[in-house]
Amino acid sequence: MLRSWVIKTMNGAMAHPRWARWLNFLRLSATVVFIALAVRAVQWQKMADALRHTSLFVAIGAAVVYAVLQCLSATRWWSIAKASKMPLSWKDAVAAFYVGMFFNLFLPGLVGGDAVRALLAAQVTSHSAASSFGIVYADRTVGFIAMLLVGLWGAIALHLTQRQLIWQPLLFGAVFAIGVTAIIVALFSAIGRWGKGVWAQRIGRFANGIVAFLARPQTGAFVFAIALAYHLSLTANLMMLGKASGIHGQPFAAYAMVVAIATVIGSLPISLHGLGVRELASVKLWAMLGVPAEVAMLWALLWRVMVWLVSLPGGLVYLLWADKTLWQSLENWRVATASRSNG
Repeated sequence: MLRSWVIKTMNGAMAHPRWARWLNFLRLSATVVFIALAVRAVQWQKMADALRHTSLFVAIGAAVVYAVLQCLSATRWWSIAKASKMPLSWKDAVAAFYVGMFFNLFLPGLVGGDAVRALLAAQVTSHSAASSFGIVYADRTVGFIAMLLVGLWGAIALHLTQRQLIWQPLLFGAVFAIGVTAIIVALFSAIGRWGKGVWAQRIGRFANGIVAFLARPQTGAFVFAIALAYHLSLTANLMMLGKASGIHGQPFAAYAMVVAIATVIGSLPISLHGLGVRELASVKLWAMLGVPAEVAMLWALLWRVMVWLVSLPGGLVYLLWADKTLWQSLENWRVATASRSNG
């Protein structure tokens, strides 16, 4: 019941239900196609051999480190929230962050869990939901820009910036993260300032939530430093996972490039959660560096499984911490909003 309501609300808010169903059907079809392509991209007997030589101990260690890194990522979000005058405690930020990761496993798209943590933060702090969404958007954008910079450094260090598969995703990511965000902030701020009605106010609060933390340069620098530290640490962790899966002799710069570009490509709204897309991108990128397809695919799959496993405790956090009356409150908010719109 919870899952069906969330999906209906997320899709219904953005599009007509019929179009939403068709969109989800097309993405599901694309997911099947890309998974099939990923299956055909490797020889599974060779991949099974690579799996047998994988260090389970190192893989578990990488998962533990990844879980700790999510606390650092939650700290980045919490810092932005505090600068935006949201009275969110660090413990609640970490809890909401893990709940969001858990719901990302089930909600359509790559940011469904972000919507959940934005709503949870608004609920526990009585803060504006629109502003909370803007704060989460800011957190995502800062992290994305830091990841692009780390990836660009890796590509430059490897002298691969001329390759189309390298520069195009980096350029696309930069245009989206910086250019599109700037347009959104400018447009939404104007609507909030000059528009009338409840929705104009909410749009303005959303835009303010994106940029409020930049009012103090020290806060902006601190948040970006956390983002850089997170992505450098994540790259080092995935390098450890790569060595466990059989990728040997590749420098840190190689992982920095592959992680960033595979993430950008996997973020494209083609398949559900980037399934198959990120894995194929990883195989193509590692092939430029002489890594066999089977080893590259194993690394990409271990990366995905690691994320899934670390996200699962978010379900327990939800049961113990996030009062389920939240969803009734959201339903009441949805009904009230619909009534005002119809009125």
